[in-house]
Amino acid sequence: MSLVPGTKLGPYEILAPLGAGGMGEVYRARDASLRRDVAIKLLPATFSRDSDRLRRFTQEAQSTAALNHPNILSIYQIGEQEGGPYIVSELLEGQTLRQVVQAGPLPVRRAIDYGAQIARGLAAAHSKGIIHRDLKPENIFVTKDGRVKILDFGLAKLAEQAPMDAGDSPTLTAGTAAGLVLGTAGYMSPEQIRGESVDPRSDIFSFGVVLYEMLAGKHAFLRKSGAETMATILKEDPPALEASREVPPALQHVLQHCLEKDPAARFQSAQDLAFDLDSVSSLSSQQSKIETANSSRAWWKPAAIAASLLGALAIGAALRAHYSQSSAPEWHRLAFSRGMISAARFAPDGQTIIYSASWNGKPFDIYTTHPESAESRALGLQKSNLLGVSSRGELAVTRNIAVLGTNVFTGTLARVPLEGGTPREIMPSVQFADWARDGSTLAVVHAVQGRRVLEYPPGRVLAEYGGLLAHPRISPAGDRIAYLEYPDPSQDSGNVVLVTQKGEKKILAENWTDLTGLAWSPNGKEIWFTGTPTSSEGALYAVSLDGRLRLLFTGPADLQMMDVAPDGRLLLASMHWRSEMYGASSGDKTERDLGGLDFPLPYDLSSDGRTLLFFEGGSGGGPNYTSYLQTMDGAPPLKLGGGSCTGISHDGEWVVCFAPQQPNPLVLIPTRAGTSRTLPKDQLTHTFAGWLPDGKRLFLLASEPGHAIRLYLQDIDGQPAHPISPEGITNMIPRLSPNGKWVAANNYLNKILVFPVDGGNPSEVPGIQEREIVAGWSQDSRAIYVADLGELPVHVYRVELASGKRELRMTLSPPDPTGVNYLGPILVAPDAKSYVYGLDRRLCNLYVVTGLK
Repeated sequence: MSLVPGTKLGPYEILAPLGAGGMGEVYRARDASLRRDVAIKLLPATFSRDSDRLRRFTQEAQSTAALNHPNILSIYQIGEQEGGPYIVSELLEGQTLRQVVQAGPLPVRRAIDYGAQIARGLAAAHSKGIIHRDLKPENIFVTKDGRVKILDFGLAKLAEQAPMDAGDSPTLTAGTAAGLVLGTAGYMSPEQIRGESVDPRSDIFSFGVVLYEMLAGKHAFLRKSGAETMATILKEDPPALEASREVPPALQHVLQHCLEKDPAARFQSAQDLAFDLDSVSSLSSQQSKIETANSSRAWWKPAAIAASLLGALAIGAALRAHYSQSSAPEWHRLAFSRGMISAARFAPDGQTIIYSASWNGKPFDIYTTHPESAESRALGLQKSNLLGVSSRGELAVTRNIAVLGTNVFTGTLARVPLEGGTPREIMPSVQFADWARDGSTLAVVHAVQGRRVLEYPPGRVLAEYGGLLAHPRISPAGDRIAYLEYPDPSQDSGNVVLVTQKGEKKILAENWTDLTGLAWSPNGKEIWFTGTPTSSEGALYAVSLDGRLRLLFTGPADLQMMDVAPDGRLLLASMHWRSEMYGASSGDKTERDLGGLDFPLPYDLSSDGRTLLFFEGGSGGGPNYTSYLQTMDGAPPLKLGGGSCTGISHDGEWVVCFAPQQPNPLVLIPTRAGTSRTLPKDQLTHTFAGWLPDGKRLFLLASEPGHAIRLYLQDIDGQPAHPISPEGITNMIPRLSPNGKWVAANNYLNKILVFPVDGGNPSEVPGIQEREIVAGWSQDSRAIYVADLGELPVHVYRVELASGKRELRMTLSPPDPTGVNYLGPILVAPDAKSYVYGLDRRLCNLYVVTGLK
């Protein structure tokens, strides 16, 4: 079915045809709701005649849509029109790789660049169990800015049977079982041709054929018919590349390794392939040496590391006495405005300091200064966060940042010359990054399906984590990366971790609090980090690569490690960091400061909106925190005991709590006289727990080992918890409807979903904007309250579940916004007359420190 301009497909209006092929017709369309142009691929109507095929198509499209990678086409939506399925994706400007190679062989450097990007996209897909099966130049797109995008993941497995009358024939179909032929004749792997089952190594062979074509300007195996072409693939090697091409021997080796007939003799993963292609580049020659050197290094056994850590923590007081500095270090202040500093680095000259800050309540910008100057100069990169400075004087920044938490941002990764110039954007949705010593390669952290992924270089996954993976720093030798991991992204407790380029992970310091930053020592033998093994103020520690700890400095304020210069000078921020709570109840004319100690975190309002449950997450709460009940009239709070208490029962008689570290079984604590009750321990790590109206069940935000966060339902009689949502729910507080039938929660696709408590399919709340979170429910359970987490002030809307109709109900902003870039948690009572919000305020000073060793 062809479509004419003006045709409506759901919310999309067809603008013009873009092309057609064996897998359907492609159109340019307008998404009126988001005011953007998209591409719509309308697949053949034959798909709708086979219910099993349609089901498999939906599964494949959903899996592909879950891939979030700069080298894979982004899928926005799938749907049906008159029985024919269609896919809505990002609209690309450029040309297919087929059109590019028709002009002749590519320059070697460009072929390497395109090949590395393709390999990274394949690696991302393979890591999620998705195989392309039909990789060819027609399914690879090159945008106008040189970015490569892989198209049509998984669709080859759904294609129709076609005659094999040409080497460049349409995709040959099949299913996934052994014995069925699948692929495009000139690009199929030997195992595909033989009808055997395939794995990621089949895509690597097809990649090799594509790489050969980019370098040679002609097909590797093409013959007059499909049968002859496939016979050539099974028995012959492609013609040698012309000597005049001057293809480096290392690149020829990569090509040959891809085109091995036996899958066991090929690259065993696309990650390894991407790494070798990066190594071929002259800019990555240092990485090759590092990989070789790294393979000869031995690692301490985890048991020995654990023992050394336990011993070190047990004699923490002795460490303080033994390693205190004999002479006081010198501190030289660099910045004099009032506000928050997120990151700071030494420039290559060793004197210039670059930092990102939000001064006097204004948006973040990036500044430069010198120790001999009291002035800072803004670079004019508003709403940007500094990630790193390369040895070549190039900045890595995130632009158009959105706040994920205190000192945690996400934005588009860009490279910016230090001397000024137009930023070059290279990857969306990045949270952290760091430069390798040679200044050519970045390690990046971004979110993929609810997990944080560390890639080095981009596309090669070294580590992934269900919580927050933060502050990666590449070692001076480039062979290891140190980073911090936080099980609960809303807390600052976690581990100092080391990972090798082979993905071998080792925890160097476990279950520390106030973890705020790290850097490598000048000689690369230690990692210097700020944190504390107790609930005291954060100090500066060093940990060796075998887990030996020593104290470098402790002071009266929290510290944040920013950077270390080769000569041993440090960039340290001292922080006055506290949390505050504000709110109002029905009848109040103004909101009030609800007090707390140093880090109160509001987590629940009683059903009548008059009682607040919060816990102290800072040093005032002790090592396991302390929870309190407080009436909204400002009366003194009632101390409940240790642990994170997050839910009040509807009759007000009980709260549900858990410890911030594992193991953290659920504990029911009475609000009046009575005995606490601990539920049986399970494998879940709890992030939130709340009560259903019947007082017999709990709804949980939790995760199993090795899995992302999801919603669970738990009977308090001891029955095991069972999930009521898929994985991928964020750590934002979920909210239960007043009638107890539904839970509303945010997922990692920036959507708010409503899940039936007693089972069934969830429904998506229409009209939700990016960065909006659930803040509460209306009294009739027909609408939710949502709050935007963008810039201050924060707006709270009532959104109808059925229609998405929005109504602004309140605007929230603290009396003094300086040092505040995030409000949360935000709690709104059903009548929207009572509300509470928390905030983190960080007021920082930046120093150059000398004399620490």
